[in-house]
Amino acid sequence: MKSKAAVSINKLVKEYESSGNVTRAINGVSLVISFGEFLMVTGRNGSGKSTLMHLMALLDDPTSGEIIINGQRASDLKEKEKFRLRLKELGYIFQEYALIQELTAIENVMLPAMMLTSHKNAKKKAEALLKKVNLENKMNRLPTQLSGGEQQRVAVARSLINDPKIIFADEPTANLDSFASKDVLEIFKKLNREDGITIVMVTHEPEELAYATRVINLRDGKLNEK
Repeated sequence: MKSKAAVSINKLVKEYESSGNVTRAINGVSLVISFGEFLMVTGRNGSGKSTLMHLMALLDDPTSGEIIINGQRASDLKEKEKFRLRLKELGYIFQEYALIQELTAIENVMLPAMMLTSHKNAKKKAEALLKKVNLENKMNRLPTQLSGGEQQRVAVARSLINDPKIIFADEPTANLDSFASKDVLEIFKKLNREDGITIVMVTHEPEELAYATRVINLRDGKLNEK
């Protein structure tokens, strides 16, 4: 039976050690995110927002505590199994777009799918996704030939290429102007409400919270739910 929880974390702790000093970035956070939620994570700079998201997204390992993704306990998975879980069930969008500069928009979108399907199928799907984010006329442009908002929409399309159940977005609008930010958020809203994709997004912009179905706030690595 499939889990009702997209993500479940229990007493999560993340510590960093430097020059003999230990900093606790995440301090005993427990949280359940249901499938179909659009969760936004807020907090001041240094509150642990991005650290928490990276832990939930299996991009980093906790010092202690438990992470369960769609019923799969992260600590029970081998690295190869974690890699496939990230590839097939999770999508990622970052503040800096993370596009490969030498590849065109469509090639960037295709890249994650090339590990799972043929070039022909990956290209067909990438074309459909770029149309979905209104970039059908810019598929063959390099990132340097696109605006910041367009690059982020390419990143959104790339995150969808393997039909993820959950998308993690780390301050995806931080480098965008208000118009481009709204474009990206409207795409997220549609993906969440029409396609049922669970979205976990880190933001520091109060006006963006209206798009969420739930908001949590971090302060000094601890959770405060709004």
